[in-house]
Amino acid sequence: MKTAVLGCGQMGRAAAYALATHADTSDLVLLDRDPALATELRAWLRARTSTSVRIAATLDDALVDRDAVAMAMPWDATETAVRAAVRAGVPVTAITRPPTDRLDQLDADVRAGGGTAVLPFGLEPGLTELLAVDLAGRLDSIDSLDISCGGIPSTPREPLQHTSFFGGDNSHHLPIGQREALALRGGRVVSHPRFSGLEEREIEGVGRLEAYHDGMAPWLGEHPALRGVDCVQKTLRWPGFAKVVTDLARLGLLAEEAVDVDGVLVAPRRLVERVLAPQMRAVARDRDVVVLQLTAHGLLDGRPASLRTTVMDLADEDTGLSAMARTTGFTLAAATELVARRAITGTGWLKPHLALSQEQTQRVMRSLTERGMHWAPAHPVVA
Repeated sequence: MKTAVLGCGQMGRAAAYALATHADTSDLVLLDRDPALATELRAWLRARTSTSVRIAATLDDALVDRDAVAMAMPWDATETAVRAAVRAGVPVTAITRPPTDRLDQLDADVRAGGGTAVLPFGLEPGLTELLAVDLAGRLDSIDSLDISCGGIPSTPREPLQHTSFFGGDNSHHLPIGQREALALRGGRVVSHPRFSGLEEREIEGVGRLEAYHDGMAPWLGEHPALRGVDCVQKTLRWPGFAKVVTDLARLGLLAEEAVDVDGVLVAPRRLVERVLAPQMRAVARDRDVVVLQLTAHGLLDGRPASLRTTVMDLADEDTGLSAMARTTGFTLAAATELVARRAITGTGWLKPHLALSQEQTQRVMRSLTERGMHWAPAHPVVA
């Protein structure tokens, strides 16, 4: 299996590690706009595997003689690379969610070129929707679906009880923006204010967390097993995070409109982010935990039933990979393997939860558990 990873940040690093250490990988190519980042990743991988790892000089070079290419970059760079991969005849997987206003054009362009682009395929979106479909398929009928997903520090930190494990260009952008969060009501897309619907969730092995509306992939309800359902997706944080953010918004400190400060125009949210980001940025001693939990309610054998599945992961001390990098990057790598083997076929933009069979979802989950992630498959919820 010959693959390429475009984007050598934290998520790309994890995907490259999973692909390079896969028994069937014979050659891996890396590409990043920062050559030093790709060079460091190559050295790190060579210390851990005998697989051939090379650095491409250009995007076109990275796509030569590849069975598949995995992308872990911002959307603009991803879109450019997807188009190049389609021209080169290389199928694509990527973790980045396309902007809503570009979805139709993306599908049309990839389809016109006879290409295959399976995305977004990370933790969320990606694995979340796969497990939603898997869970729904184990009931005779489903009425509602509750999804909770979050990456949190293993120990909460002031002032927001949170730590940011993402870096790169967006290291000063915090998950505090005010917007609408999508949900499903009777299968129709509706919205709630972000950070509303606050409730507590007890997560075994972690403790008591809070959950709030934070949106979902707008195409989740397109799957036949999920048509007509009620669905909410909430983000998990240590208690206190949502209240601080809500208070900041109430005071106008998260407004996007610039205000005049002694002759300088400043957007309040940008100023708040610049002040808070250094306090929330992960340092060497920080470790994270990722939790993805889905609960479906419906009928089974003619009786009301609730089924739940949970994925949990911890930062890995041996590799230094964060839990968020592992759950996102390893999922991307598992998808890339399926695409490289042509187990996923078709042209155009393929949404993972519509493109994969239940057996292929199980293959993805086996790949993740073999790398040390905890997964509790669908089981009845004990009242």
